[in-house]
Amino acid sequence: MKNQDLQLVGGDLLIENFDFKLTTDETVIAQRVQRQLLLFKGDYWLDTELGVPYFQSILGTKNSLDTVQAIIMNAIQEVEGVKEITEFNIAFNDSTRTVIIEVTLKDDLGNEVTVTNNPPENTINQIVL
Repeated sequence: MKNQDLQLVGGDLLIENFDFKLTTDETVIAQRVQRQLLLFKGDYWLDTELGVPYFQSILGTKNSLDTVQAIIMNAIQEVEGVKEITEFNIAFNDSTRTVIIEVTLKDDLGNEVTVTNNPPENTINQIVL
């Protein structure tokens, strides 16, 4: 089965030669997982079940780190094309009040994919025409 999706760069659609660029099998699952991690559950009006339940189950709760990890891992496993999570790391930065999630997984095609919710700071949104 071939996986394809619209390619995103910094959260924006990538357009080349006045046409939308599609992802490849190698990047489609990574893009879907990153989208899932960055989306708050209930925020996407076309499908309110997409995303991580940050407001519903994580923020403002007194859940343990293990519980938070389980909630996030469950959201990742709901992504179409994810077969299994092989490695999961979560790091909190109290000074910036941010969390960085890095996950390594296997997709349905057997590819090993590493994804983070923290894109490089020097990422520039660009449209190539």
